[in-house]
Amino acid sequence: MKTIALIFLSLFLTKSCQQKNTTIENAPVAEVVKTEEIKPEMTENKVQTGTKVEYEAMSRGFFSKIIFENNQITIASDRNNPEKGTVVMLTKEDISVISNLIKAVNLDELPNLKAPSEKRMYDGATHANLTITSNGKVYAGAGFDGGNPPAAIAKIVTKLVSYSEKK
Repeated sequence: MKTIALIFLSLFLTKSCQQKNTTIENAPVAEVVKTEEIKPEMTENKVQTGTKVEYEAMSRGFFSKIIFENNQITIASDRNNPEKGTVVMLTKEDISVISNLIKAVNLDELPNLKAPSEKRMYDGATHANLTITSNGKVYAGAGFDGGNPPAAIAKIVTKLVSYSEKK
């Protein structure tokens, strides 16, 4: 009896694993949403080659990752497939605004910023974090409550989150 149960479970588990792999392979990688076509003159507003800003907010039932890189925003809401997301091509004005907000952040102070509230400690808010990569160096901030970032990064966080709300 144990042998029959073992064979049945082996076949069942093998079959379910194969089905999961086929759905991941056939899934679309990203959906592209164009707000304005990027023209060569738009690239002069690029912050710096290699500059990347990542905002991530998560809780038990929520996940959001917003990445600004190469003059576009990528928005992912699937924790298990973060590379599958929506790509938003930015306008010249949006690139300029985001570039100025990045330049206004003191990158060396980013890890030392104190969160204004601690609701994420008891599931009262999502746990959020901002990471900026510039010139090959990664500046990771200390965590903060989603929706209540430290004042020094509040403007850039608000701007990045606004793109996920437009989606």
